[in-house]
Amino acid sequence: MPTSTPKGTAHRTTTPATGRDWAIDATRGLAIWSMIAAHFAGRKSMLAYPTHAYPYVDGMAAFVLLSGLVFGIVYGGWIDRRGWGFTYRRLGKRLVVLYLCQVLICLVAVAAGMAGYYQLVRLRPVGDAGTGIGLALLLRYLPSGGDILLMYLVFLAVAGLLLPLLRRGLGWLVLAGSVGLYAVSQIHSPAWFAITSSPGRAWIGHPDWSDWWTIAFGGLPIQNWAAWQIMFFPALVIGWYWRRWKIDEALIRWLPWLLASSAALWCFLYFGFKTGPWHHIEPSIADKVDFRVARVLASWLVVATLYALFAWLVPRLRRVNLLRPLIMTGARSLDSYVLQAVALVAIPIFLLARPWSHWATSAITLAVFGLCWAWAEFRRSLAVDKLHRLPVIVVRRLRTQTGR
Repeated sequence: MPTSTPKGTAHRTTTPATGRDWAIDATRGLAIWSMIAAHFAGRKSMLAYPTHAYPYVDGMAAFVLLSGLVFGIVYGGWIDRRGWGFTYRRLGKRLVVLYLCQVLICLVAVAAGMAGYYQLVRLRPVGDAGTGIGLALLLRYLPSGGDILLMYLVFLAVAGLLLPLLRRGLGWLVLAGSVGLYAVSQIHSPAWFAITSSPGRAWIGHPDWSDWWTIAFGGLPIQNWAAWQIMFFPALVIGWYWRRWKIDEALIRWLPWLLASSAALWCFLYFGFKTGPWHHIEPSIADKVDFRVARVLASWLVVATLYALFAWLVPRLRRVNLLRPLIMTGARSLDSYVLQAVALVAIPIFLLARPWSHWATSAITLAVFGLCWAWAEFRRSLAVDKLHRLPVIVVRRLRTQTGR
């Protein structure tokens, strides 16, 4: 991350060299830290508490929202500058990378389960490697802490189909469709609205590859994609108009109001539903699987507030680079998510078995985030802008150093 202040207005957060918005990257980095702290230290730990103190908001929701926002910003710009062919080629490569990343996480979970560490992935172990590999290739063995990329993959594929509508100025139609689908999901959700972690314990115990419905939709639901899409597709529309309407500048101007609104909503949710007189209806307004309305309102408001706050802070802290760990990690949020998902299984197996002491938990949590930051710095040092180009760039560097 350059330390010099870019030319432009005092609140500018975009680097001229790459066009990246450092405030978005910092917000994504905070989302990654939130997930790492929750997965490794626990939501009630001292490390995780600051990013889980706001009721019904977590790093996963922020990750989905910001992914939609960045998609709208980036792909809208590519269509304008490079055309449709380039845009869809890049989208195709991104989908392949996402698929391979989720397959990797699934294979790690399969191996851990077969080795007797099924409690780490919270899934019933498969009986043989063939079944495990088959489920991994179908993305039907999603471990706890590594189960978000399938939903992201689906959203990204659908977003590619919606780009022509956005190009024709029909963003309102995308927004209306998203809100309508969310409303339907809150009233009645058929089985195929649910993303499940596996086909279920019964199927894994006695695999039947002809039972495609159970393979696709069996097991316990972990996400209602028809509800969770309310974070991605409205953000996609906002990202499409991000630069045209100067939404970043508007959010910075509204920062005092966003902070006040966030504080007011926190009080209402915490004293009303979390600990107050309406606690008994909390599942109906804040369930995470079905992403109920309290989560929608809180997540959107908090992410907007955090973006505006980081956008205000970045120009003031750039020279001392205090936000660099968040910015660099957020710039490689997919890599960071995969690293933490693999580490969540690998560390207890190869380094230190659970349960961990307080100090070990803190050290491991910080080390995993440090690993994500170090990886982001490594990619930057090699100028690896896209993950699928990493092998080619590494081979080229090695040949240069050996004089071949």
